[in-house]
Amino acid sequence: MLARRCQPWLLLGLLGCSEYEVIEAGKVDLLRQGGEEPRTDVVFVVDDSASMAEEQAQLQVAFQGFVDVLLDTEADFQLVVTTTDPADASTSQGPPLTADTANLSSAILEQFDVGTGGGRDEQGYARAVQALRSGALPARADARLVVIFFSDEDDHSAGPVTGYLDELSLYAGSGELDVHAIVGDLPGGCASGLSAADPAPRYIEGAGLSQGFSASICSDDYGQLLEDVGFAVTGWNDTFPLTRLPEPDSITVRVDEVLIPRRDTDGWSWSIGDNAIVFTGRAIPRPGMDVEIRYEVSEGQLSASAGDTGR
Repeated sequence: MLARRCQPWLLLGLLGCSEYEVIEAGKVDLLRQGGEEPRTDVVFVVDDSASMAEEQAQLQVAFQGFVDVLLDTEADFQLVVTTTDPADASTSQGPPLTADTANLSSAILEQFDVGTGGGRDEQGYARAVQALRSGALPARADARLVVIFFSDEDDHSAGPVTGYLDELSLYAGSGELDVHAIVGDLPGGCASGLSAADPAPRYIEGAGLSQGFSASICSDDYGQLLEDVGFAVTGWNDTFPLTRLPEPDSITVRVDEVLIPRRDTDGWSWSIGDNAIVFTGRAIPRPGMDVEIRYEVSEGQLSASAGDTGR
């Protein structure tokens, strides 16, 4: 910030002030977990075609991260799983699952196990609409609707993506619709040691139009992907960016004035790439909670700030 230094002879009527730069080494970022605890209705659309064996296996191995986020955040959700096969006579893999479902982890794992006997004419959008039309996931007042597509091919539903988004929005009690896509990358698809996928422009279009996220189904870390999906369902943030680059050892974090430990489980870590504090598990701030992050600004950034003054 700029300050003024005035010489003693200013008192004699001479204008002798000079501006100089004050560099503050200490920094406090004050943030807040936004919103209220939302009600969320979730349709998880899993591709059940023959090419999905490896991806489904990874999904079933890593699904617990998704469940843990839902349970740790005490989210008010109901969820059904459906397939991409238009010839599938059922509109969902089972009844809606909620936080009160007995043995929730086992129940979600069972519904994720859709098999690979479905047709290759994947119609994710049409199937999501069909599940909602059928009442497989009863609409709730004030609930957001979240639709998650998990597929190694693009959607082949008839009609434009915008038409499906409009119809899906009708089943969102709050009028809020989020579409997320774990699919093949643009422009040419993707491949990894365990996965391969065609590009999925229609799914990615829906995610973009609804301000959802898209991620690569060829990712090596499905655990992180599914945690991200969990946070998308809850509507909570686990990541809080810093305004300056910190000295890592100087960081302290408080939530509603309670000191939070720096640790991998039920604590926080500093993400160097994002320059952000990332909370885990039960340490994630609840809606309305205040987050105070104190740290010393990195010496390199202080030097850069001083150099920018030109003084």
